[in-house]
Amino acid sequence: MMARQLVSILTPSFNQGHWLADNMRSVQSQTYPHIEHIIMDGGSKDGSLNLLRAQAGSNVRWRCEPDEGQSHAINKAFGESRGEIIGWINSDDAYFSRDVVDTVVRLFAARSDVAVVYGHAALVNADGLVLQIIWVPGFNYRLLRLHNYIIQPAAFIRRSALGDRLVDEAYKSAMDRELWLRLGRSQRFQRIGKILAIDRHHPYRKSYTRPDLAREDSNRMVSTYAVPSGKLATAQLKMWKIVFRLMGAALVRQALQIPLAFQGRVDGRLSLAYRQVAVPRAAMPIGEDIPRQAG
Repeated sequence: MMARQLVSILTPSFNQGHWLADNMRSVQSQTYPHIEHIIMDGGSKDGSLNLLRAQAGSNVRWRCEPDEGQSHAINKAFGESRGEIIGWINSDDAYFSRDVVDTVVRLFAARSDVAVVYGHAALVNADGLVLQIIWVPGFNYRLLRLHNYIIQPAAFIRRSALGDRLVDEAYKSAMDRELWLRLGRSQRFQRIGKILAIDRHHPYRKSYTRPDLAREDSNRMVSTYAVPSGKLATAQLKMWKIVFRLMGAALVRQALQIPLAFQGRVDGRLSLAYRQVAVPRAAMPIGEDIPRQAG
């Protein structure tokens, strides 16, 4: 029964061809055979289409056309998908190892009550250097309201837990957090103690280029999901982030032992452990050759 389940990986894409090849490589290299990769490109001008055209005959299905933003592209990809299990990796995301999807499908098969499976992630710079491990705790809705600790590319969802859309298009930046808060009210989440995906650290992330969108979404979630705000919430969030950093140190060895599914590298146990506990994210090396985003 497990072997028959189709997994749909959804990717919104726009002018990130520099990392799109890594994204597709990490999906193509998965050991689980029943995967469809659906990519919705918003009209890239940076060479992304050449990469997509080269996928003829593979399990990649793609369209290139104008859209109304990231959330709209994600929902279009979801509408095209047929899988019982849904994964979502943005064009600058990738899976960490080749057995990620196989591991997730096995857990879903063993736990029919679970709607969302998620795991740890690795913060990776533009050149593929693993900067730190992003440790995540077991599911706690109260903590989720304080901190969006579920890393979107490291999460998978049963289609049966969703309606006719994946994300709320009213959210332009924090659509992933809204999804977890919405599902967390009624669905069961299960953490896997494994590094599942990468979170790309580069200056063209929407959270850096459009902080106004993040603020608008945060204000909306305060009223919709009673997300804590104010000085006390900020202090609590800082404390939890320190705890997560320290807990992530226990995963450094795992990062060194796993063959990577993306074009990346770990520069040594001591270097990674040092960045894990002592280097602020703002001081992390972003990489040497970062292309400017077109459009």
